This record gives sequence, structure tokens and C-alpha cells, in this order.
Amino acid sequence: MSTITTPRPTGPRAAAKSWAALGPLTARSLKSCLRTPSLLLSPLLTSAFFMIIYEGQLSSVSAAATPGGRYIDVVLPLCLLTTAFTGGATAGQLLVRDIGSGYHARLWLTPVGRWVLVTAPVLAGVVVLAAQAAALTGLGLLLGLDPVSGAPAVLALVAAAILLGTGFLLLAAAVGLHTGNSSAVGSVTLVFFPLSFFTATFVPRDLLGGWMAHAADINPLTPPLEAMRSLLTAPWNEQNLLPGTLVALTILVAGAAAAHLTLIRRTRTGV
Repeated sequence: MSTITTPRPTGPRAAAKSWAALGPLTARSLKSCLRTPSLLLSPLLTSAFFMIIYEGQLSSVSAAATPGGRYIDVVLPLCLLTTAFTGGATAGQLLVRDIGSGYHARLWLTPVGRWVLVTAPVLAGVVVLAAQAAALTGLGLLLGLDPVSGAPAVLALVAAAILLGTGFLLLAAAVGLHTGNSSAVGSVTLVFFPLSFFTATFVPRDLLGGWMAHAADINPLTPPLEAMRSLLTAPWNEQNLLPGTLVALTILVAGAAAAHLTLIRRTRTGV
């Protein structure tokens, strides 16, 4: 099988061209999201639906066991977590679409740095994820969310969802670039979605017992979920955000490494 090899310009001028192209390519990816409601609205509407249902049906029976008696403090971080990895498929789906249409191959022959071709859909995905997280948090405020630490805690919660989701965006981008298959990109969500049910999904962690408590202990999603809940229920000096932050950074680094290695492979084998 033959490979496509094209000379790549180097130096400051090439870098300047790449950075200049990043904005327009990101804007194009955002427009693609706007033209595809399933990428933009599906994760948001699904999470909003379940948040309303969980809050409406479980708040009365769980209020006594939740900090401050507000069940929204438990369910909102869960919905933000699921939005992070379901919405994280956005970058991979955008790449798959461009690969299938041949647009990606045409961009591959331009003097733009190839890292831009992956970074642009990831940045578009970050913007979409930020909007989704902000909208869900706004809905949480309407349902009675009242963080102990006030507005800064709300902003930190949205930032935590974005940080976690960026790692999933990079993983999905790596899968999309490697396979060019939308079903394979969806597998990123399928890997993490079941894990969200083997942790403190509907109750605080200290209320779990038996085998479910042990499952939550080894579940990688437990630390970020607990950290996000802590942002809402504890003052700043009582929060332990380090374990959740380390997990989010680990996913981010793993996603960046996977995207980088996949880009190198695709460069060597051709488009």
C-alpha cells in the first residue's frame, strides 16, 4: 500500500500559519456542531431530563441523608459527569465526518501544521461542553442549588466538568482519527457510561455498603464525582479536591498522548 508523503514547511512562518488557521478551523467545527443538533443538544437534553427526574422522584426520600438536605447537590455533579463523557464524543465525530467527506485529506495537503487538524475540533468540543455544563448548572440553580461557597463554587464546578470533558474529547479524537468510524468513537462513551453506575451514583459515598462500596473505591470516576459534590457542600478549607483533580489530569494526559500517537501514525501511513 502506498503512502502519501508531502513536504512540511518548518520554522516561524509555518508556525504562524498554523496558529492563524486554528481560529477559522475551530469556528468551522463549531458551525458543524450547530448544524448537527445531535452533537449539541443530545447530551444536554439527556442529562437535563435525568436531573429533573432524579430530583423530582428521589429528593424527598434522600434529603435527610444529603448534606444540607438538598438532593440537587448530589445529582447535578452526576449529570455533569455523564455530560462530560457523552459530549466528549463531539471531537471524534467531527473528525470522522471530515475524514469521510475527504475534507480532512485536502487539509492534510496544506501547509498548516497537522496538529491543528486535531486541535480545532477538540477546541470546538470544549466550547460546546462549556455551554452544556453552564446550562445544566443554570438548571440546577432553578431547582434549588445553593452552594456553601457561593458563586465561586459554581464556576469551579463548571470548570471541573470542562477539565474532565477535555480528556474525553481528546480520547474520542484519537479514536476518530485512528478508525474514521463513528461507531468506534461512540465506544468511548460506552466504556465510561457503565462506570457511572458503579459509584456513589444516587447517594453520598459514605452511605454505600457491601460490594457496591468496594466497587466505588476502585472506580476511577469516584474521585472526580466526589470532588464535584464537595465543591457544592463544603467550605473551601474543608474540601479535598486533589484525588479528583489527579484523575481528571490523568485522563487529560492519556487523551493528549493517544491523540499525539494517533496523529504520528496517520502521518506515517498517509490519509
